[in-house]
Amino acid sequence: MTDLHLLPGCRIREITRPDASNIRIAAEARRRSGRCPDCGEPSHAVHSRTVRRPADLPCLGGQVRIELAVRRLYCRNPACSRHTFVERLPGLVAPRAQRTDRLATAQGRVGVAMGGNAGARMLQQIGMPTSADTVLRLVRRLPLPRRPAPRVLGVDDWARRKGQTYGTILVDLERHRVVDLLPDRSASTLADWLRRHRGIRAVARDRSTEYARGIRLGAPRAVQVADRWHLLLNLRQMAERWLAAVHGRLRRLPPILGRPDGATRRTGAFPRSPGELAVSTESRARWKALYDEVRRRIAAGEPLLTISRRMGLARGTVRKFADAESFPERAVRSPGPSILDAHIDYLEARLAAGCENAMALWRELRQRGFRGTAKQVHRWLGPRRTERSKHTPHGGGGAPSPAPSPEHNKAPVLPSPKQLAWYLTRPRERLTEEEGAAVARLEQDAEAASVAGLVRRLADLLRACSVSTTTRCGAPITTLERWLTDARKSGVAAVTTFAAGLQQDGAAVKAALTIPWSSGQTEGQVGKLKMLKRQTFGRSSFDLLRRRVLLAA
Repeated sequence: MTDLHLLPGCRIREITRPDASNIRIAAEARRRSGRCPDCGEPSHAVHSRTVRRPADLPCLGGQVRIELAVRRLYCRNPACSRHTFVERLPGLVAPRAQRTDRLATAQGRVGVAMGGNAGARMLQQIGMPTSADTVLRLVRRLPLPRRPAPRVLGVDDWARRKGQTYGTILVDLERHRVVDLLPDRSASTLADWLRRHRGIRAVARDRSTEYARGIRLGAPRAVQVADRWHLLLNLRQMAERWLAAVHGRLRRLPPILGRPDGATRRTGAFPRSPGELAVSTESRARWKALYDEVRRRIAAGEPLLTISRRMGLARGTVRKFADAESFPERAVRSPGPSILDAHIDYLEARLAAGCENAMALWRELRQRGFRGTAKQVHRWLGPRRTERSKHTPHGGGGAPSPAPSPEHNKAPVLPSPKQLAWYLTRPRERLTEEEGAAVARLEQDAEAASVAGLVRRLADLLRACSVSTTTRCGAPITTLERWLTDARKSGVAAVTTFAAGLQQDGAAVKAALTIPWSSGQTEGQVGKLKMLKRQTFGRSSFDLLRRRVLLAA
């Protein structure tokens, strides 16, 4: 039994179990002498004896309490201010501590993994009870691990309070471990850290100019590598901004019909009620007035930031209005799959046979396995009636509802700028027939076809270099230079601005095409950091959060 309770520097006299949930260990220190903690002078003179009762790790399903008999010794050094002292037991229990060192370490490790409140609840269940404040205090006492100096570093920002304050996370990409957290994302803070840690050969980062400047100042010899995923993201954002500006023109292009299969599907939304239409019309009028006011101020030479502040609009909204060729109408979404789609052919046949009773049609569909509500059938049938229903307000003898336009039912709406940007950056072979039809409709416009070609070329280059070596990727630098030349000659402002940004960050972009390092591991560590932060409901101090992240790495 004593082998289960090793107490360094002590002799176990007795082990008892007062009840099923507690174990008592009586022990005494067996050191011949002790040293004064102030002057270090050894002493054998016993002043008195005392008993300490620290808690220890649980054993056999019970909480363990040690009754430890220790001596109080005289300090015989006349120059020392301490007259007596209690002998120390390093490696077992700290002076005046209520728990052994190994129990404190175990409770601190639970706090690292779970936080204060959750850790305290867990410790209560496994026989190591303590308070949430004590758990956090023990976390702060744990020594930080010593790690070898990183050679390849990943840099990214993380939100301490989203939209307000941000920090920086540094990751060793070779060992997949967090190296440090910085309290902000400024170039000076990053440069100071890099100056204190020599030997860094490469740094993978996003497109942040602040990080680029910090790396240039702190580690001028390190190779900066722009993350390929962020390059692809910036490409999609550029395409989305341009599409938002010309979406009004592109919506007038004739559709190219395409469906993934032969099944009949709804191509238009259900008709909206008069109240919904009134709210939508009023909302559009308000935004149209704001658009006109922004355009008027821009024509008067007012800066975008000034317009944003004076009108109380977001800078992105002002920029979108400034770039738009016409008022950006709200994008109409094409309806997604519906449980009614499998029964459209049957409903069309019954409607052609003269049945315009929605409840009767719904009951028939129920017998065919339809699990939806009668309201769905009512909304489908409403615009297709040839005679007004007697249950319609102001009905009975009125004019029948106009039949739906065949073109409206068959012609798909042009997807939103965000959706179109996704289609352009995805590989062609991964597009559905409907998505391919939307891209083909877009490419009927000469300028759109030019932009779409440039977007696809760069997206294909980035994807090829992210999964292959330079040999398999071909000549990425030459291909990139050719793309930049074509982009500058395109005459599209959004494309030329994006190309100028790539040219300015040229060394890091070229490194992204030839060096395998990226920020993928860094993004994963940011996700882990968010989990630790949310365990404390975002209320932990920076010091505590940093310690938890480094100890959990």
